Amino acid sequence: MKKILSIMVAALAIAGSAEAVIVQKIYLKDGSVLSGYIQKQDDNGNLTIHSDVAEICLKSSQATISNEKNYTVGELDKNWVEWAEKNEAFEGTGNQRTLYLADVTSKSKTVAKVKIIERGELVRYLEMSPDIYTIPWKDVLAIKGEKRCKTALSGINRIFQLKSGMEFEGQYAEETDSLLTLYLNNGIRQSFKINDVIKYTFRPINPNQDIFAQSELLNIVKTKNGNETKGIIIEQNYTSAKDSENYFLVQQPSGAIQSIKVSDILETRKEENPKFDPKFDVLLKEGEVLINRQEVVMTGITEKGENSVLDSLSEKVVIKKDPQNNTRVTVEYRNANGANIEAYQVVKVNKIENKKEKKTMYGVSYRDLVNSTIRPVSVETSVNHTTKAEYIVGGQGTFALYDAKNKKAIPFIIK
Repeated sequence: MKKILSIMVAALAIAGSAEAVIVQKIYLKDGSVLSGYIQKQDDNGNLTIHSDVAEICLKSSQATISNEKNYTVGELDKNWVEWAEKNEAFEGTGNQRTLYLADVTSKSKTVAKVKIIERGELVRYLEMSPDIYTIPWKDVLAIKGEKRCKTALSGINRIFQLKSGMEFEGQYAEETDSLLTLYLNNGIRQSFKINDVIKYTFRPINPNQDIFAQSELLNIVKTKNGNETKGIIIEQNYTSAKDSENYFLVQQPSGAIQSIKVSDILETRKEENPKFDPKFDVLLKEGEVLINRQEVVMTGITEKGENSVLDSLSEKVVIKKDPQNNTRVTVEYRNANGANIEAYQVVKVNKIENKKEKKTMYGVSYRDLVNSTIRPVSVETSVNHTTKAEYIVGGQGTFALYDAKNKKAIPFIIK
């Protein structure tokens, strides 16, 4: 049971298409590679795999290629267009670009519009349409997960407890019928004999975000009496020699945690998680600032009486006004000390008439600074020392991030 049910949660991988859900790559012994996720496992060792991208390998005697032709870019699905552009597979230019595709018929089915990538003794083709495959575990060579990108601020780590008592934490990397592998925090791959791991704990990496927002998939555990528990598996415990004493812990959306004996489990399934909300960081240098992920222009401030006057008024950053008059403004900047500190004050910029010089200036009065009610709704600093401060700004017009310490301002417009 342990070997069959050990493949439960994979590290998040960024899919090639916004619609694709690719958290695992399943490598089969016949040379095929299925990219998607394991949708169901049963206690007989069968895997049901939801694949969004598949590279299928067949013996030439098992496959017939037909209907080979060039398809223009206008006849192709979005997934094929993106793939062809990324892999420089198009022939021609502009709207006349074409991609050579074919149909492949095997004993079990016919698939249309696939890319033939090998002929001869073997037929290997690429399929870009979602499909379901049922594979016995004995046909699986390895299951792999891609390492999270450095800017990922959410996801799930695994903690392995070994028979020796040692613990290792990292990202899911790979699994075979005898080995488990993690990406450790230092980037090194650490492998373990599968029978040496007696407990798996699953931990969300972002303490400021709910675990359900950090997992792309939900787990459904079905027991032999027909009951089903849906949530996220947070622990698999195999510390006993008897399955009747081992258990899974499933955290449900309500927060309740259900314990299920391994000996009672009939099958496990997965489905897409509607609450999944991945967060990604930006890597900034000292002094770099982004407003709603837009580059900014910083200007100096000159003190004139009770007013702080902006030396210039850039219109580079323009934010579309929220219809409900509550516009979200996200400010990101590097914070080397790692503290959640609001480095800027958001203020409304007003016209200031300079009668003496007979000109209109733009700035902020001392009273405006003291009485400003625009405060951040959240301030959070990432492991990459990027501080993100979020504001809800009412109204429209010209505003500025005011840095009193360095006498600088960053203007932006809401309209």
